[in-house]
Amino acid sequence: MCEALRELMKEDFEKQERETKQETLLETIKNLMDTMKWTAEQAMSAMKIPEADRGKYIAKL
Repeated sequence: MCEALRELMKEDFEKQERETKQETLLETIKNLMDTMKWTAEQAMSAMKIPEADRGKYIAKL
């Protein structure tokens, strides 16, 4: 039972970590768009966000 609980906690922690990273990247994209007057694509290119991941950030802007 303890091992199952540890695994659940680990999965929850990893999910939270991914979400926090995505929120941070999204905030950075917005900041670059505002301060540099860049498009979302320009900001993501400067940040070297992979093409495959850009759609999910565009959807949240």
